[in-house]
Amino acid sequence: MVDDLATARRITYNVPDLACNTTIQELKIKSYILMAHAIIEEYLENISLHVAKEAIRELNSNSTVTTALLGLISSGIIGRIEEDGISRKIKREPFEDLKLFAETAFGRFKTVVSSNNGIKKEDQLKLLIPIGIDPETEDPATMAALDSFGGKRGAIAHVFKISKSHTLSEIDGDLKTIRLGLLNYDSACLANV
Repeated sequence: MVDDLATARRITYNVPDLACNTTIQELKIKSYILMAHAIIEEYLENISLHVAKEAIRELNSNSTVTTALLGLISSGIIGRIEEDGISRKIKREPFEDLKLFAETAFGRFKTVVSSNNGIKKEDQLKLLIPIGIDPETEDPATMAALDSFGGKRGAIAHVFKISKSHTLSEIDGDLKTIRLGLLNYDSACLANV
């Protein structure tokens, strides 16, 4: 992710750090925001899937139930109840064949990840809660920074307006905060596998 962000930053060539003086400079900064958002979103999706896959692998290889697997199974049960209501089948199914139920929950989770569209608070919750990580508890500052950056991206992606409201140093500062905070998310992910 760090290398990808550095590559994306190259779009800001010749943009001053503390000012946005021209339309071209603003368009470059906005392009940087859009690309950085995509990189961070992809990263969150990939790490979530990686943790879920590792949890399934641990169950299948070693019969180990990890925190991530508990989260995955719990979200699978909740998803099934939301769709079908509580039935006798859902009450006993996880206990009859845990591995099959875990695989089914993983399939549902992959669908959630593939339909993800952002890094705002609700997106983080959809990606991380099912693997046993609550971003509000784990690192509320990172959750807020990602939510704020997602809001900036949304304002750019859905409205075309030249306002010269962002500076390169502001965006670099946001991304530095996010990169450092994602280390906490990484640690939590690794601890849950």
